[in-house]
Amino acid sequence: MAQKTLILYDLKGKTNAQKTKILRKLYNYREISNYDYIYKREGALANIQIEKTKKTVLRIINKKDVSKVIELLKGLEVEFEIAKA
Repeated sequence: MAQKTLILYDLKGKTNAQKTKILRKLYNYREISNYDYIYKREGALANIQIEKTKKTVLRIINKKDVSKVIELLKGLEVEFEIAKA
């Protein structure tokens, strides 16, 4: 069985605006303009095979994607821990 990696990230101490910005960068979201246009924006984790088990827990399936997620979280200045499952 393949070993999976868990990344637990923490958004404590961030303002609501910062949390929203971080979550939008990570996950997909919809943007609705004033003229009834709907844009589907892809997050950075859209192309990475993950399972979101809890609110702030990511289970990464491929080992090669772990470094991408770590760099992304560091760039967003998010505190996180890594655990092997």
